[in-house]
Amino acid sequence: MLASGSVSLRVAPAVRSRTGARRSGAPAGAPSRRGASVVRRATQTDEPADEDFVLFNSMLASGDIPKAIRDAAVEGKLTPATLGAAYVVYDKCKSLEEDAPVLKTLESVITLITQTLQQLNAPPAVRLIDELMTIDPTAEAEAVRAKIAEAYATKTVTEDDLHASLQMMIEDMATQDEAWEKHVATAATTTDKEEFERLIAHANGRMEAKRRLSQLQAMTKA
Repeated sequence: MLASGSVSLRVAPAVRSRTGARRSGAPAGAPSRRGASVVRRATQTDEPADEDFVLFNSMLASGDIPKAIRDAAVEGKLTPATLGAAYVVYDKCKSLEEDAPVLKTLESVITLITQTLQQLNAPPAVRLIDELMTIDPTAEAEAVRAKIAEAYATKTVTEDDLHASLQMMIEDMATQDEAWEKHVATAATTTDKEEFERLIAHANGRMEAKRRLSQLQAMTKA
């Protein structure tokens, strides 16, 4: 089902010279609704070399893709060229009319690589918030406080930077609320059960993220 190492290694170098490096934006050709949903915000891609396709395919074949991406990031191997390789493979699979589950898996991997690269390039305060957002500030309040105290003690992050970054994230989510509510109103009429379940999961995720950000802000002001 998934674009395996053997398939994408054969495909990717062959199309690399034609596609070139892609900066942010939609895949080559008319973007499908599925392709347009892939997160491609600020992270840019670089022209991938053969080793970037090797790394990308090794992550696909790892059995634990999120861990493989994290490991590559820690080892300094994850770069915008890796993301470039991912897009080349995705575009080729789409042009070959691969099954929807294959494309959906590749989209998820592209999103995760993009988010990881963004985290690597983020300011220290934003990286700290990303880490704290993985902890429930209600159930594990002491763990959250300990991480904040450690960041202050090591001068990795200042109180002002943390307060400003939290405020920025909360304001960003508030700005997105109107567009999100319109999306929910439209998507809620769908008869596709899987799409409806994705909508509910996304809505719950947004609510939880807003709750955690608000609690983090309250804790840092206490």
